[in-house]
Amino acid sequence: MTQAPVRAADDEAVVERAIELLRAADLGLPGLDENGRRLAALLRSVAGGPAPAGPPDIAPAPQVTNATDVTDVTDVSDGLPCVVREWARAMGVTEAAFRADRRAFLRGDLAGVELCPRALVRAAVPRLRGLAALPEDHRLSLVWTRDRPSVTFPVRIPDRSAVALPDRPAPLCAQYVHHELGHAMELAWRSPGLPLAERWRRPPVIAEWGALVVETLGLSVAWLVSLGVPADTAERVAAHCRYEDRYTRALAALILRCAARPERLEEEVARTAGDLIDPRHVREETERAGYWSAVFEGHALADRTVAAFTERWGERWWDEAGSWRELREQLTAGPAGPSSNGPAR
Repeated sequence: MTQAPVRAADDEAVVERAIELLRAADLGLPGLDENGRRLAALLRSVAGGPAPAGPPDIAPAPQVTNATDVTDVTDVSDGLPCVVREWARAMGVTEAAFRADRRAFLRGDLAGVELCPRALVRAAVPRLRGLAALPEDHRLSLVWTRDRPSVTFPVRIPDRSAVALPDRPAPLCAQYVHHELGHAMELAWRSPGLPLAERWRRPPVIAEWGALVVETLGLSVAWLVSLGVPADTAERVAAHCRYEDRYTRALAALILRCAARPERLEEEVARTAGDLIDPRHVREETERAGYWSAVFEGHALADRTVAAFTERWGERWWDEAGSWRELREQLTAGPAGPSSNGPAR
């Protein structure tokens, strides 16, 4: 019997499902059954990663974050409604637009400006290589998806990482493209003798710290213009991403507060965000409290790093190869001293 040809769209759907499975397994998302975990393990083994017999260890919901104390988390989360209100006003829409379609709002579908992620990657990667931020011998395998969350992971081929990105033109791509390139850089800077299985394991705070430093490039008008983005587009895109940055920090703080006291989740969400955020969404995310704690602490470390670079090299610190060498040294050592992964190459 003649087999029907596989269409490109079918291949794309398969890739998206594979990425979704890997993310679900690695992040410990609820709803993944045993068959799903086994398939994710098989996919990971093909890519050169470890194949655990059971679901990954998930950090328990913290009573406080590692980055700061409960008071600071509360202060950050309380600013969430104000961020949304100001953001909506800047986009020329009402808060109702956020409630109607939160994902579209966050992407910037209503911002009246577009940025092509493919063009951004084509411009950013050579620039980062020229600054020795992304090693020349580390290759990137790009996977373009319809609208899945972005993700970066190592593959079996030495000196290569896979980066999956949604190809929808949107202001937010300035944020997630640079974030994933930051993850790819961190992978490229690992010790050459690191076993394949270990390439899938890294303290989450270290990985997020590096990615969040690079993510700040998407908030810089000067950087975006240097990549060839028109100045007026760069201004609007950077402004959008700065609002998203504030929103993510506030949401992370709210999730951590609710993870610490799950019995008061609905009350805390209502008091903090009113009807802006669905309590069911927050409850789902408390299952990943370890991840959100890493994000919150990663932001704190990235803020200190960027502030130090700015003091030393100025606002265009990213134009100095020395800043990237220093970032590499910091990530290799980690926030608490030398890394168990050995010296950087």
